[in-house]
Amino acid sequence: MLNLSTRESAVRRSLKKQGYSLHKTPARSYLRDWYGAGYMVVDASNTVVLGATHHAYDGTLDDVEAFAAAA
Repeated sequence: MLNLSTRESAVRRSLKKQGYSLHKTPARSYLRDWYGAGYMVVDASNTVVLGATHHAYDGTLDDVEAFAAAA
C-alpha cells in the first residue's frame, strides 16, 4: 500500500496529463478543522468538476483516484 503523499503525487500527475488540477484544503482553513483534509478537481477553465457538492473540498482521495481513472 502506498502512503498518502505518494498517492497524491501520482493522481496529480495523472490529472495534469488530462488537463485538470488537484487542490487540497489549505492548512489554515476552517474547513480543515471541521471536515478534515479534502480535495477538489478543477479543469482548465477554473471550474470545479469534483469535490464541491456539499462544501468546498469535500472529495476524498479515493474519489479523486476513481475520477482520474475514469477520465
